[in-house]
Amino acid sequence: MEREQNQERIEAVLRLPAARRYAYFLQRVTESGEVWGLDGEGWALALDDAGRDVLPLWPAPEFAELCATRLWSGFKPRAIPLQELLESVLPQLEQEGMPVGIFFTPQGQGHPASARELIDALRSARGPLA
Repeated sequence: MEREQNQERIEAVLRLPAARRYAYFLQRVTESGEVWGLDGEGWALALDDAGRDVLPLWPAPEFAELCATRLWSGFKPRAIPLQELLESVLPQLEQEGMPVGIFFTPQGQGHPASARELIDALRSARGPLA
């Protein structure tokens, strides 16, 4: 029963518009203290409409795992601690000009954001003491 409820919750979240999934991502990540990417001898990357590499990120491993298909077949969810994301990963992406794709679904793209936008949004979501 619990597994069925969890699957229903996952499906309901995946049906949300990208902007609502983004808000869900911010809340879940600030609560859990980690984000998830797909790793397979390097991080999974996507392309944006301009042909630039994009680093996809998810709020939980079950959402990342659902996207480990086609080009990402064989990739596994891997956690990134929130502190590492804020202090290392996102600043590096900002320097490289690489955007992030927040909360991709198996059927479509994620919410696009620059690394700076995500840093600011996560710090805001964490509150004034973060």
